[in-house]
This record gives sequence, C-alpha cells and structure tokens, in this order.
Amino acid sequence: MKKYSKILFLVTALGMVASCTVAPLTGRRQLKLVSDKSVAESSVSAYRQLIQQANAKGLLANNTADGQRLRRIGGRISSAVEQYLNENGMSKKVSDLQWEFNLIKTNEINAFAMPGGKIAFYTGILPVLNTDARIAFVMGHEIGHVIGGHHAEASSNKALAGIAATVTDAVTGGNAVSSLVSSGLSITLLKFNRTQEYEADKYGMIFMAMAGYNPNEAITALERMDSIGGGKGAEILSTHPSGKNRIEAARKFLPEAMKYYKAR
Repeated sequence: MKKYSKILFLVTALGMVASCTVAPLTGRRQLKLVSDKSVAESSVSAYRQLIQQANAKGLLANNTADGQRLRRIGGRISSAVEQYLNENGMSKKVSDLQWEFNLIKTNEINAFAMPGGKIAFYTGILPVLNTDARIAFVMGHEIGHVIGGHHAEASSNKALAGIAATVTDAVTGGNAVSSLVSSGLSITLLKFNRTQEYEADKYGMIFMAMAGYNPNEAITALERMDSIGGGKGAEILSTHPSGKNRIEAARKFLPEAMKYYKAR
C-alpha cells in the first residue's frame, strides 16, 4: 500500500508541475522544465549544422526561383508574427527571432521551424501545397510551434517521462504497476502533442491572415496533405491529429482567423 501511495504522490506532483506556465494563444497549462531560451540556443546550433551539411552536399536551393519564393513568403509571415507579438503583449519575444529561411532539395514532404526564427522547407512539400497561401499556412504553423513554446514543452515532457519511469521503477521494483504507469504517461504525452498541433494550426491561420493570405487556403492545404498521407493512423496512438479531425478544427477556427484577414 505504501508503494502505491508513493506512485500516487508522484503522479499528483507531475500534474502540479504541468501548471507552471500558460500557453499564449489558448490559455492552456504548459509543462516547462526547460526554458525557451536554452532550447533556442541548442536549436540554433543544430539548425546551423543541418544547413552546413546540406550546403556541402549541394542540396541548398536558396538561389532557385522556389528559394526566392520561399523567402518572399517568409518576409511577409515574419512581419505578421512580429506584429502579432507586439500587439499581444509579447514584444520581448521579437528580439529573439533572427529570421532565416532555407530550402533543401529532397523529395521528403516536410517543413520545420526552430526557436530563434530558423525555418527550413523541403522541396518535396512545394508541389503538394502548390500556392503561396498554402505555403504561408504551413510556415505559420511551424512558427506557431516556436511562438507557443512547444519545443521547450517537448523537451520537458521527454525529461519528465524519463524521471517518472525511473522513480516509479524504483518504487515498484519494475513490476506490472510500473509498466501501467509508464503506458499511461506515454498516452498522455501523445495527447499533449496533438494539442500542440491544433494550437499551431490556429497560429498558422492567424499569421497567414495577418500577412494578407486568405485563411480559407489553410483548409485546402490540410486536405491536400491528408490526401498524400492517405489519412492513415488511429488518432489515439498518433503524435499528430488525424487529417479529418484537423481539417474540422481548422474549419471551426476559420471565422476567428477571418477577423485578422478582414482587419488588414
């Protein structure tokens, strides 16, 4: 009984830690054992290494028409992001964003942003998105992860899950209860990541709207990406929301995003 009390105390303590900070856009509780600044420092280093390796292999496409297009869209989106931060009490974050946009030659359908304003797109995603507005949405979505502090959350979740597994294993002697608690933590973390994706979609729609791109195109972008992925994967065991649920959520948020578009 004493062992189970210790487990209950641990799980309760973890829940209390998760209420340390609040997400800027949605007001949900965030877990941050790692600061945004420390994550940004390590992320910039990793980004720089990636770009250097791509350049050494002749995979950078920045001087192509698509590369110039990406930077043009990036200029509009980055201005919108800075405007949003200044208008929503987050002006201190602006100085942390040293924008950089790189296009990497690969058939992989992907894009990402790292803390510090470091963005990379893979050429494989461009024909899928096909228009500037859809590219703007994906870019805004990825930057939304940065503004939302999701990278620090992900690092904190990973660290906390490791601590929880270690402590629980010591308390229970590695028996079935330990496995059950670890499994429960894993499912919780998956759900947390899906919440971040929905949040980033909202940011993406806001940023594209403020940059002058019709947020209706965000829904088309999601539909096109879902068709490529085939809509596969059960949402309950997926890091990302299922395509249909994500599209539905975007449709529900569209009226709010349109306010930013019409206010231009």
